[in-house]
Amino acid sequence: MSSRGRPIRCIEETPAPFTGPEQDGSAARWLPYAFFAFVLVIGLLYGAALSSVASLALSTLFPALPVRPLGLVIALASAGIVYVGRYTLFERVMSGFMLAKFVGMVVLAVATLVTMDDPSGLVSSLRPRLPEGDVITVLALVGGVGGTAGVASYSYWVREKRWRHASWLPVMRADTAMSYTVTFLFVACTSIVGTGLLYGSGRTITGNDGLAALAEPLGADLGSGARVLFLGTFFLVTLSALVGGFNALCYLLADSLRTLRGVPDDEAERHMGQRSLPFRLFVLYCAATSVAVTFAGKPVPLLLTYAAVGSLVLPLLSGALLVLLNRRGLQPPYRNKTLSNVLLSGSFVLFGVLAVVQLEETLGGL
Repeated sequence: MSSRGRPIRCIEETPAPFTGPEQDGSAARWLPYAFFAFVLVIGLLYGAALSSVASLALSTLFPALPVRPLGLVIALASAGIVYVGRYTLFERVMSGFMLAKFVGMVVLAVATLVTMDDPSGLVSSLRPRLPEGDVITVLALVGGVGGTAGVASYSYWVREKRWRHASWLPVMRADTAMSYTVTFLFVACTSIVGTGLLYGSGRTITGNDGLAALAEPLGADLGSGARVLFLGTFFLVTLSALVGGFNALCYLLADSLRTLRGVPDDEAERHMGQRSLPFRLFVLYCAATSVAVTFAGKPVPLLLTYAAVGSLVLPLLSGALLVLLNRRGLQPPYRNKTLSNVLLSGSFVLFGVLAVVQLEETLGGL
């Protein structure tokens, strides 16, 4: 997982001399500016979209709570956690979110299986398959997971952990493997819960009433405790995405600004670290735009707009890596190999088409 713009080297080998955008080729001159503007737009929408979803979960659990003011409180509280500027606190908060939401979803999945009359039929319904016309949906899910801001920020978190020598590579590989294993198990549990409630029932989970469509049957089948657990887990999923996303976006923006200013890597900390002025200013930017956009829009249009903009992440990243990692001025060990170029080219074409489809659907829906 890599940072955007000018990445920080997390593994200390033989570093190439720092070159700012003005010293590289024409593509390297304009790509950092394009990426900086793109992340600014993502920051404009991200907080409002995710805080709106989190507020929907809480307002479903507590109907007396108004959705829009609650979303503002959630966005500002999330930005406050990031603004404190201590990675250890951020890591502990995120670890707590992860543990709580994972345990909650596992408990719901087990309870769903135990109370099913035919659990073997439920498991068979989870067999992976692609119904006709759903290929674009599957690609959208892959792009949504692969293009998140949290994925982009992993190199910054590695830097905060001071895993900077090649000897840390096995630890990083194990860390990444564990992350994807937990993610797979979480998604499998989510699929069990959703399938157990919706399979053969004729119910759907579209629109603002989607949470109620799952929460109410859970309460009827498993008791009120299951309903509370489901909504609380869903809230933690969106809240953790919001806190982690704010941290990632501010890192990306601060590092992009550092690149545009031509600041070398050995002076990076005071220009893009969590305690740096640019990082904290971008936290305030994310918080302020969350407030402004939340007042200007509604949850569903916000999510559609964010999804449309977010669909551009993977084609932009793939294209940038194709250009930047094939430059003649780059040292041979760091250049793309043939397989990397083939995979990046395929990703650029595949997710570029998906981005066009997503933009057409979103603009048509709005």
